[in-house]
Amino acid sequence: MLFVINSLKYDTTKMELVSKKCEYKYTRTVLDMVLRYSGKNVKIFKSLKNHWLLTYETDYQKCAVALSEKEAKEYLMHYDLKVYEKYFGELEEA
Repeated sequence: MLFVINSLKYDTTKMELVSKKCEYKYTRTVLDMVLRYSGKNVKIFKSLKNHWLLTYETDYQKCAVALSEKEAKEYLMHYDLKVYEKYFGELEEA
């Protein structure tokens, strides 16, 4: 898939698939009501230039959100600790 976000082209066919274990919530406004949905088939990708991308599907389309490295760390720490430690180092034991 190809997405353009903030004047950058994200081509998921050229990016590294990092995780399929994350969840993503998004909102839609319908008849003046804000509804919250869960994205389907959520994936996090990393580009060769160290840009991060989260993709998800709604019932009608494929969507993407550019992530900062800090946001990528938060998602991976919460949903996929093994991958977090692969990219950002092992966390200290309690």
